[in-house]
Order: sequence, then C-alpha cells, then structure tokens
Amino acid sequence: MKHLWLLSIFSKPFSIFIFILITIETAHAGAASPAEDPLPRVNLHRLTIPQAEEVIASISRTRATVAEKIAAYSELALGTPYASDSLGEGSGGACDKDPLMDLSRVDCVTFCEQMLALAVSNNYEQAFRNLQRIRYRGGVISFATRNHFVMADWLPNNQWLLKDITVDIGGSLCREMTKTIDRKGFAVSRGCAEPADRPQPQRMSVGYIPSRHLPTAAAQLKGSEILVLITAREGIFASHLGFIIKSGDGKTLFRHASSIHKRVEDEPLEHLCRRMAQDRQIAGFALIAVRDEIDQPPPQAAP
Repeated sequence: MKHLWLLSIFSKPFSIFIFILITIETAHAGAASPAEDPLPRVNLHRLTIPQAEEVIASISRTRATVAEKIAAYSELALGTPYASDSLGEGSGGACDKDPLMDLSRVDCVTFCEQMLALAVSNNYEQAFRNLQRIRYRGGVISFATRNHFVMADWLPNNQWLLKDITVDIGGSLCREMTKTIDRKGFAVSRGCAEPADRPQPQRMSVGYIPSRHLPTAAAQLKGSEILVLITAREGIFASHLGFIIKSGDGKTLFRHASSIHKRVEDEPLEHLCRRMAQDRQIAGFALIAVRDEIDQPPPQAAP
C-alpha cells in the first residue's frame, strides 16, 4: 500500500514552510494508518536517489535563499551516520575510491560540502556536479586537485560561493596565525603518487577570532554561516567545521557531523563554548558566509 508522507519544515527566523511530498512503498500487513501515527520525518540519509530528487525539486521551487535552503537540508540530515573521509574520487580513483557523492554518511567537511551543493541546485544531477566544483579545483576530479585544506584550498577556490567574514565580524578582536601547508607531505601520508607539478610547501596566514569571543560573534550572525575551528596544531588551520543555525525558539546551534557522537547533530552554542574553552588545541574560529547571489554558475565538472 502506498502512503503519501507530508513533511512540513518550519524554521524561524527564515519564516519558510517547505512542503515535501514523498511516495513511500510500504507493506500492507501491519501498516498503521497515517491518522494513527504522527507524520513521519524524512531522513535525508535514508532516501533513495528518486526520493532525494523529490525533496530537491520541492525545496528548489520555493523562494528560499541559499542560507534558508542550507538550514532546511541540514535539518533533514540530522542523525546521518558519521564516517571519516566518506567521499573520494569514485571507483576509478587512483588514491581514494570512495564515492563522489553519498548522503548516507558524512564527516564534518563532506557534510558541509553536500549541504552547500544541494542548496545551490535544482535537481540531483546538478547537485552532484556542484559538489565536484566545491570539492575540486576547477571541478577537475583527482586527488591532486581536491581541496584538501579548508582554509588554504577549499575557501580560496570557492569564492564563487563562499566569502571569509571573520574580520567583518571580529574586527579588532581578530588575531593572525601563520603556518606551513605541505601538500606533498599530506599526499605521501595518504599513499598517493606525486605529480611533478605539486606545489612546494606554502607559508600562509589566516585571521581568526579567539575562542572566548564566540558568543559575541555569534550574536551578529544571521544563520547558515560556516564556523571553522582553528587549531594550534602545526600543518593545518582547520580541525572541525559546521553550520551556525538560528532555531525557531531563539537559540543558536552548531549543526555538525560529530566524530564523538558519530552522527550529524545540533549542539547548543553554550556547549560548544565550554568545549572550546577546555581544549587547549583550539585557538579560536573563523567564519565563512554563503553568498545569497552566486557570482557565476559553476562550470560543469568532469565526468
């Protein structure tokens, strides 16, 4: 017997209702009627591709901004299982044969990447191609062109979609951190053969806001910004990232793929503040905003 599941997503302050109609095939025997049970929620990580297509089509027909769509899609992704390094270059990849897209499992980076790709797409195929544009320099799929380092590769190579607002929000509170990014060393550590044109180690600096100023900075955010935890460890700037979410009851949440709890979850801001204060490796955070108006359509990714 077929049941029509109606999902209503309502997220203040975005003030949007998104009604998603999904047809699910269920067994007749023992099936409860829709009138007897609460309306079920859609779990993005459990959907087939055709069902995901219905969700994307429904959300894309609304007049929601990119930020509002990020809030909607990421809410549907709550509970998605955590898996480190969940995406790669596909079955033909030379170094990493994990799938090119997989909504059924995520880590902190792939969670953000896939939510961004969905938010700027009108169908599943477009989301797939946008995801490759986000993950790879110029949309060219290879381990060498993947944006492995959040602050050194991922942010600079996605200026069509993202912008660093750390200094805009932090102002005089901001500090600067300088490190060496060794892309060759990273590739070798992953067992990947080195192309001849791999860049030499790069010395670079990024701005960040010290951890203690997170409540002050968060009060200035609208929601759906990406919060990047900046680590004091050598060799990398970003140790974790997720979305800032403004909930309907006025609370500020950190929505992220947690390696501790092994799922995508909402963490109250005050909990995140305590955790950052207790971890001496966390120096502070950077903030990345998603552009409401994308400067130019991303080029088609290589098949």
